[in-house]
Amino acid sequence: MAKLAFWITAGPELEAKALSGIVLASRLKKNRGQDVEVYFFGPGVALVGKPSPKVAEALAMLRDAEVHGGYCPFNAEQFGVEEAVSGAGLHGEAAGEALIRLVEDGYQVVGY
Repeated sequence: MAKLAFWITAGPELEAKALSGIVLASRLKKNRGQDVEVYFFGPGVALVGKPSPKVAEALAMLRDAEVHGGYCPFNAEQFGVEEAVSGAGLHGEAAGEALIRLVEDGYQVVGY
């Protein structure tokens, strides 16, 4: 089984790029049973904090597939989207800690 971590830094201006990673993560988990996590960092946090209808649908796909999702709480504060991001079913974890945990746990980190 693959262990993949999708690190989403693409923000609202690169929505299509972020969506490709979010949708792929949900499909790999749901259709193939792979061990997948998604982490939103930098502008990617803003994308989740003020989601377009397409992003909201993709986030629902992550929840339905039971993909573990996280975000940088410092970025959420920076972009003023703390409530929206935590309400999206994601958990806050400092970026450095998240990245080290993922690598130490054997995940291949894929950036979008």
